[in-house]
Amino acid sequence: MNKLTVGAALCISSLTLAGCGVFGNDGYFRDRSNDYQQADSLAPLQIPEGINAKHQEELYEIPQIAGNELEQSDFEVPRPQALSVNAGTERVKIQKLGSNRWVLVSQPPAEVWPQLHYFLRSSGLHVEMSDASTGIMETAWMTFNESPETKDKYRLQIETGVQPDTTEIHVRHLSVAADAPVGGSVNWPQRSSSPEREGWMIDEMSTSLATESTGASASLVAQAIGGSTVKVQLREPVGHEPYISMGLEMERAWATVAHAVNAGGYRLHREDSDIGLFYVTYDEERELADSEDDGGWFSWGKKDKQDELADSANQVTLQQILAGIDTTEGTEPPLFKEIKGLGVSASPEGEYPGYLIVIRGNDDEIEVRIRDTRGQPLSRTKASELLLSIQQNLI
Repeated sequence: MNKLTVGAALCISSLTLAGCGVFGNDGYFRDRSNDYQQADSLAPLQIPEGINAKHQEELYEIPQIAGNELEQSDFEVPRPQALSVNAGTERVKIQKLGSNRWVLVSQPPAEVWPQLHYFLRSSGLHVEMSDASTGIMETAWMTFNESPETKDKYRLQIETGVQPDTTEIHVRHLSVAADAPVGGSVNWPQRSSSPEREGWMIDEMSTSLATESTGASASLVAQAIGGSTVKVQLREPVGHEPYISMGLEMERAWATVAHAVNAGGYRLHREDSDIGLFYVTYDEERELADSEDDGGWFSWGKKDKQDELADSANQVTLQQILAGIDTTEGTEPPLFKEIKGLGVSASPEGEYPGYLIVIRGNDDEIEVRIRDTRGQPLSRTKASELLLSIQQNLI
């Protein structure tokens, strides 16, 4: 042992010995986490004679508890929640997919509806049509100062979000010549006449909603927005494998699933939108590992944990996966029958780690299933567990 090593060892030993008198219940840095259990009530404030006392009420009244029901115990720090539980805690977000933008609010439509009415009124925009049964608001025609040669109109489409108790607001802008005749129902275009003015409305609206009180009242007439329609559901039909049902366009369904299978315990390794396939691995310990490695005081002493499961999956190509698909057993539904290059490899089951996420269907009727890397269904319990983890991270 050289001098430097000896010196370091002595230094560490001395610190350890000294720490015995510094930390602990009898030290300077005593654990005070349970001190609240020793708290006691103080006598009421006494007012001197000759002074009129105003009647005071207890702001935080402490109820009387019969007997000694509170017992001292060792303080235990709770485990952190999974990241998926805290996903989407920001109340208002602007989401974008391609050229489409919309506002996502972490409140049910019945609460967002009156806030939108208030926003339009306070912005000086007259609401010409408001139909809670369809979730549509339309402004009256208006003229912008910088373009007096045109008149403009907005439509707000309020829908239930992908996650429970969330709302999506889609904005459409229409501009016509100032002298164009108007009246009756409006033939709204598929896309806004001006993306810039659509963006202005989205930005102003999201800012207003973000500053609104979260305790806003709900609208009874808006309770019917979305009706009984649920955009995303985990279905578990009797005698068949579970799957996620999505009432979304294929482009958005693909994008939101791609986000979900690269979050929480999932890692995305390969994907092919042409055949509707994701190759992923799943490890529920990844969420805790991410939350623990947050750069705290003692994180410098931890070595980066290697994700051996992900490293192994990264070595596998999608062609290898497809070549190992088992085509001998007729599982229903036949998810892989239209894909070329299946079953040309006789690799044993379980050679490749992870799972296959398969997306099938047409717009507004999308189904998401999970299979092993041989293309075979999982047990109902396992499939439901893994699909639920995907559903919780959809956006």
